[in-house]
Amino acid sequence: MSKVSTKRYTVGFKHVGAAYDEALMLFRELNERGSWDEVVKAAYEENVLKKRSSKWIQVLLRYTRKRYFRNNSLLPEGNFLTKFLNAVNSNQARIQALFQYICESHPLVDRLVVELVGSNLKSYNSFRLTKPFYSDFISKEAEVHPELNEWADYTREKWRRDFYAFLRSSGLMEKHPSTLVKKFIIKPETFAFFLYNLIDKGLSPSEIFDSHLWKRYFLTQEDIEEKLSECQVKGWLQYRGLGTIYELVPKFSSLEMWIDAVE
Repeated sequence: MSKVSTKRYTVGFKHVGAAYDEALMLFRELNERGSWDEVVKAAYEENVLKKRSSKWIQVLLRYTRKRYFRNNSLLPEGNFLTKFLNAVNSNQARIQALFQYICESHPLVDRLVVELVGSNLKSYNSFRLTKPFYSDFISKEAEVHPELNEWADYTREKWRRDFYAFLRSSGLMEKHPSTLVKKFIIKPETFAFFLYNLIDKGLSPSEIFDSHLWKRYFLTQEDIEEKLSECQVKGWLQYRGLGTIYELVPKFSSLEMWIDAVE
């Protein structure tokens, strides 16, 4: 089991939810305009997000900045994410990349994804995430995170609805009213994006295999090996495994070089 997060759980996620479409729109603008200041200007003056409320625009800008452009040791920097989102053709690959940053930014989302969703997918391949099932998990989390007991009933319910919407827009839960959760199939380009960043960080193959990132994607060791094989077929790396010994030989000298080649 993953270590219980010691970071305080906050209600912030309910203010914006997944907001994938809005984030992708802002990243397209950033790629075209070249600076975040220009994106902010366009959001207010040209209403590129097509929102009626300036307050809502402000919230989307703040959370996009917070989620995707803060320093993080595990995830690629925002400038690499911008290039990646522009380079790949698959919207599914884009959303799967943003998914990691949302989990990283919201400790309770991460906990729910890895422990509630991930543990049950590992046991059952698919399952129904009913309200009682979800509520039981939150009650147990409150034993370690008493701040959850401070949330009003409305806040708890709004948070649950937004989390379910997040799972649906990520491709993990069937459309409302179904609560059936199934694994998504990770696109090889998304896998390689995070893999190359871990290689750039100097992690060993065994450290890469053990990365928390793959738990968010519900990947077993066998699944990781399969993704490595897919990347090898595409000519992105060479991979060899013998027992517990693994060798990864990237074909590109850095994440940035790989992204340029994908383009």
